[in-house]
Amino acid sequence: MKQIVLSFLVALQFLTTLPIPLWRNSTGEDVGRSVRYFPVVGLVLGVMLALLNWLFRLVLPPTLTDLFLVIALIMLTGGLHLDGFLDSCDGLFGYRTPEQRLEIMRDSRVGSFGVAGGWALLTLKYFSLQNIPFDLKTLALLLAPVLGRWALVTAVVIFPYGRETGLGTIYKQHTKPRELLLASLGVALVAFLILGWAGLILALLIFGLAWLLGKYIMLKLPKGLTGDSYGAITEVCEMSTWLLIGLAASMLKLG
Repeated sequence: MKQIVLSFLVALQFLTTLPIPLWRNSTGEDVGRSVRYFPVVGLVLGVMLALLNWLFRLVLPPTLTDLFLVIALIMLTGGLHLDGFLDSCDGLFGYRTPEQRLEIMRDSRVGSFGVAGGWALLTLKYFSLQNIPFDLKTLALLLAPVLGRWALVTAVVIFPYGRETGLGTIYKQHTKPRELLLASLGVALVAFLILGWAGLILALLIFGLAWLLGKYIMLKLPKGLTGDSYGAITEVCEMSTWLLIGLAASMLKLG
């Protein structure tokens, strides 16, 4: 039980900017084992977004509330996944060799593809939130961070890691298909409790999207994914959750 709590706290400390105290320094094994708890951290972030949504709506109009929710999620995560998404845009787009792509993704500077991709991602997040009906907003805020981080776990298990060193090697060592199965069962339960059968269908769609994104990245980086790739998959799947919920609600309303 103590190891479980430590692994969860390590995941919470890594994926968020929350001040999480640990009773000892975490080891590589602790970090590797923490991956299985990433969806749980996503649920924590979802609860915080739902609370912030309630608070913001007391004093702000809906348009500003949704904008501040997008900003709040960046601040709560320290832009961790967003940074990976920006680096992935710079590295994956354009005509370059796999080695050049990896080198570009190591560069801390953001290029034109990263700027354009970041603008598109955040704009889609904002307008996707705007398109979600009021009665579904809290549910969407709860579910999107969960599915986004579950997509990360999926990518870690299904696809090879493309660098010789880095956190991805530790993740691969300690995250096996069994961990993905257990995480998936937990996510399925959460999705069903939040949105019923529609939540399970949405989870399947996000799983398929994570797989497609991973396959696309493998075309550009044949040796495997990187930490930046994990961040990109998380961000796109998180945004897509809000987008799909909003589109489905609009279609049902029109029908």
